[in-house]
Amino acid sequence: MEINKEKSEIPQFEHDWTGKVILIAEDVETSNKFFNAALKRTNATLLWAKTGKEAVDIVLSSPQIDVILMDLNMPGLNGFEATRKIKEIRKTIPIIVQTAYLLSGEEKMSYEAGADEFISKPIKFAILLETLKKFI
Repeated sequence: MEINKEKSEIPQFEHDWTGKVILIAEDVETSNKFFNAALKRTNATLLWAKTGKEAVDIVLSSPQIDVILMDLNMPGLNGFEATRKIKEIRKTIPIIVQTAYLLSGEEKMSYEAGADEFISKPIKFAILLETLKKFI
């Protein structure tokens, strides 16, 4: 009796974003850790801005950013204002707004500020990947 010694294939992860850069604008460290854990297998480079102003500054100094995950409720320059400023600098950069505080009109205001997509927290892993996939 002969044993089949073929190598078992390990399924490839569908979202390989090697060479892509995602800016995470998020003031809450646990949320940033979630994004890092969720996106680790994508091989994308992840940058972290803890404030809206820092997000704008990173966009100014980093032309290689492919997409931004923007929290709305950050200290100082909030996500709406940061989105507006970033779109003035780079009109075509995709910005995905995300928030835990789904207040009346927040989604509409996000689009008016220049957001390309809107997702609410708690963010499901599959929704995060599929939303990012639209822009990467």
